[in-house]
Amino acid sequence: MFLIKKKINSSLYFFFLLLILFFIKFSTIKVFGDNYTVKNINIKEQYDVNFNKDQVINKGFEKAFKTLIFKIVENKDKKLFNNISNKKISSLIYNFSITNEKFVNNNYEVDFEVKFDKKKLLSFIRSKNVISSVPENIEVLFIPILIDTQSNEIKYFNQNYFYNNWNRVNKKYFLINYNLPDENIENFRIFQNIKNNLESNDLSEITDKYDFKNIFIVIFYENKSNLKIFSKISFSDSNFRFNYNQKNINYEDNKILDQIILNLKNLYEDKWKLVNKINTSITIPIKISIKNKNFIISDKLENILNQSDFVYEYEIEKMNSEEIIYKIIYNNNPEKLLNTLKLNDININSSSDIWNVK
Repeated sequence: MFLIKKKINSSLYFFFLLLILFFIKFSTIKVFGDNYTVKNINIKEQYDVNFNKDQVINKGFEKAFKTLIFKIVENKDKKLFNNISNKKISSLIYNFSITNEKFVNNNYEVDFEVKFDKKKLLSFIRSKNVISSVPENIEVLFIPILIDTQSNEIKYFNQNYFYNNWNRVNKKYFLINYNLPDENIENFRIFQNIKNNLESNDLSEITDKYDFKNIFIVIFYENKSNLKIFSKISFSDSNFRFNYNQKNINYEDNKILDQIILNLKNLYEDKWKLVNKINTSITIPIKISIKNKNFIISDKLENILNQSDFVYEYEIEKMNSEEIIYKIIYNNNPEKLLNTLKLNDININSSSDIWNVK
């Protein structure tokens, strides 16, 4: 009797072991993070005999679509998404809700929250031969320095139009939030001491006072009617340096100066999008090994992979009593995944073909 029971238990064990191995080997999790949500879309229409709520909703969809597109494609590609039909936009929407509506002085005013189907939207963007980016918000320390080249003097912050008005020029689609340094005499003194080598100086005397990993140092060289702008921007591990020149400027015309700010902000947004490209033409296989008993790290890793827009898919390629090996298809630079894992307290040894969790 004991022998029969033992045989049955062994058979069941073998059956379930085969089932688990089959599931692990042949199941792949295709990852697609949360759908894209656009909030606080406001539409205002006159409420009269011609009022049509369906038209109001279509306007809300169109405005939400434009806002999202401007967040995830570069400035040069935005024109490709003009004049998209309401029918097409509606087909990309997962769901929507009206968060507020009111009638005031014969006007109908409504706020929308629109959720787009990420998979459909990115597929549509790719059909235009455009590579989209992850719409990730970011905080930066922005240090604008204005130099009068005729007198070779740095203007104090209250004389610096770009310092005073930078955050006033804003768009709903901007992902970068700018934090300006304190307007104090000590910062100004530092600028004065190093004004002849500002472009090569990292301004650590100032930046070390603030807890920011992303630093923008922008120097405005003002000369009569010309303006030369040198930008040195750093998104943690990605650095950019470039010049932007504007000629025939009337410095008394605030509209012109505001347009310069808008142009620069769009340029900086594009740099940030370059860092966050979802490039499906890049399919880098990455393998990560975790000790089998480390359930907390394994669970944390899977949550990160499920939420990442850069992870196309992953699977458990191998599992035994010693380790679990994940195979990941990644659509960006592997360094980005390493940084993401590090930020989530998962330290990786990447010196071999299979990365190991330390």
